[in-house]
Amino acid sequence: MTKEIHYGRVFQQIRKRRKVSLKDLEDIVPRRTLSRYESGETDFPLAKLENLLERLNLNLIDFYHVLYEDKIYARYGKVFKKLRKQSGFTDKDFTHLSISKAQMELFESGKIMFEFDKLYAIHMEMNVSLEDYCFILNKGSEDSTESFLRRVDLAYFRGDNATLKDLGEMAKADKRYFYLTIKVILGEITEEEIKDLEGYFMSVDLWTRHELFMFQYVSPVLNSSNLKMICTDILCLKVLFEDEFIYQRRLVLAGLEISLSRINKSMKVAAKFFLDFAGEFLQDSDELTGGAYRFVENIYLYTVTGEVQYQRRAKKMCDTALLYDGMMKGWYSKNYKNFITK
Repeated sequence: MTKEIHYGRVFQQIRKRRKVSLKDLEDIVPRRTLSRYESGETDFPLAKLENLLERLNLNLIDFYHVLYEDKIYARYGKVFKKLRKQSGFTDKDFTHLSISKAQMELFESGKIMFEFDKLYAIHMEMNVSLEDYCFILNKGSEDSTESFLRRVDLAYFRGDNATLKDLGEMAKADKRYFYLTIKVILGEITEEEIKDLEGYFMSVDLWTRHELFMFQYVSPVLNSSNLKMICTDILCLKVLFEDEFIYQRRLVLAGLEISLSRINKSMKVAAKFFLDFAGEFLQDSDELTGGAYRFVENIYLYTVTGEVQYQRRAKKMCDTALLYDGMMKGWYSKNYKNFITK
């Protein structure tokens, strides 16, 4: 026997869950009429229902899946939930992207699917590429090394040195260069170990995700002349990175970190060279690295010219990062203090 669906009652449940009152919707439908709809006494034209659902941040397709408890997106939501928790995010951490806790619960339970732009934005917030997400969807599990790299990324941007130390200990036994990378981040690297890293990067012929992960964090401590040779070689290989989102993001962030380290040493020509290097790999769709690039660019221009307009722009970017509680807020705050208010 087919289960009878009470459309109005389901709508009422969603409305109350969203803490939306009948009064909040009376500009679309009078309160008495909406109350009758929720009790099953009347119905609406499709366009009217669509307007009501839009106010609840739902569309007709989402409403259909909630009605019939049709979990056609179950695996999408399940995999995302696993990544979200592993990355240390709660289901409330995406409200600045216009995604409510209630919407996230529906997505993770497999009842709705987000539009591409929202799906893209929430993954970028967690520093997870859609390529990685699709890989896990298709293969059913995440490579342990990729999980390790992501944990290092998150710990670095959050300034979580305790986690970085733990990850360093995990890598110490059988992942020497990952271990040295974490030592660079923690400021515990020795001159002898830096020379070891320089020799390693000077001999790289094939740049995989692992080499680029290390380069992002290690590059600021390498010798400038060697770095210029390495970066020139990478630029010659630029075409190989065009379809690799994470590769390009790491190269942008590497260039920015090198530029900041050279600004700190008053090496303005070198700082500009590495800032330009970062710019070569910017992607219009990557707001995270685009914002970071503009921030460092304004720090550089302020350092060179002393003009207050660049200081103000950098401060506005820093304040925005803090306001929206973004992943890189600690990075913005640290560098603003180091280069603007020191």
